[in-house]
Amino acid sequence: MIEIPDEQLGRAWAERRPRTAGLHVDTAACGRTSGAVRARVARHQAAEARRGGYVAEAAIAGELREARARLGALLGFGAEDVAFTESASTALAQLLAAWPVEAGDVVWAPRSDWGPSLAALADRGLRVELLDVDSRGVLDVEALAARLRRERPALVHVTAALSHRAVLQPVAECVAACAEYEVPVVLDAAQALGQFRLPPGAAAAYGTGRKFLCGPRGVGYVAVADPWQGRLVPRAPALAAGAWPGESRPVRRLESREAFVAGRAGLAVALAEFEELGPSRIMRRLAEVGAATRRALAEVPGWAVCDPVAAPGAIVALRPADDVDPAAVRERLVRRGVVCSVAGAERAPHHLTGSLLRFSPHIDVTAADLERLVRVLASCTGP
Repeated sequence: MIEIPDEQLGRAWAERRPRTAGLHVDTAACGRTSGAVRARVARHQAAEARRGGYVAEAAIAGELREARARLGALLGFGAEDVAFTESASTALAQLLAAWPVEAGDVVWAPRSDWGPSLAALADRGLRVELLDVDSRGVLDVEALAARLRRERPALVHVTAALSHRAVLQPVAECVAACAEYEVPVVLDAAQALGQFRLPPGAAAAYGTGRKFLCGPRGVGYVAVADPWQGRLVPRAPALAAGAWPGESRPVRRLESREAFVAGRAGLAVALAEFEELGPSRIMRRLAEVGAATRRALAEVPGWAVCDPVAAPGAIVALRPADDVDPAAVRERLVRRGVVCSVAGAERAPHHLTGSLLRFSPHIDVTAADLERLVRVLASCTGP
């Protein structure tokens, strides 16, 4: 029998969202927004139409400051260290454009890192060298520390929580090892934020609000700590300090002005709801949801659960048998109302050797939902 502790919290989360005819287990791609989030987006868009976009934005400056403070608390940064962007990829591009590195500089990243981030580093002209990981993709901190004794990179980039496996990297240990040699660590927090509380100490972090925070699509964030903020050099003339009157913090010069401000207002509501229900409580239930899902799916023919039952977080990856095509099964699942993803090798090109089927429920999933998922997956896996 499937059991998931703290059903009351799951119901409270579900009550804020519309019922689905099917089963949404794809939070790692895009979480489901609450009614309050969608209403806030609509209200701000109406205010833009009535009063003008820039006037409407100025009127919610306090609301956006609170949102930055809540983001910073979850990321391990201060409110003044946080800026909004449109996505995680935009955040990284803005950050790298302003970061004090030059073409040809060496940066390090775990072999299991998110593929598009590795590509963005290379696009900046940086030379990416890979760090050792174990079979699940977990960074080998001892190997990192030994390597730091011999050489220094310009920065270390780490995807804090992997997209394709239930892996939380040892961020605190990595940051501590790098701090000894004054090497900055930049975190991709896209999958981690909302699933896990991140330790302080990173030089920068970035991500998107649409995943486990369940904010609107089109809103990302970047955070930069001192003293690295003072070393940022925005490259585009429009980002010069003189173009941003009243902004004393350099990180805010990475914040685009042509933006989905209504979505930022919606993310502010999502963050307030997250805080109201209790981040630690939500994260505990996400871990229980992940464990229950791995346990439930372990016996489905044609699949092997990639990670131990007690692996961290709510991402659940299944490896197919040789004759099973994850993409074809995913199409059948979607037709049956089960929303999930395929994790292809492009997500971690130096670690993944084949496609995985990925489920990522949020805390509103129930035991009945998981029983249904097992039945539907079994029926969609056969010929």
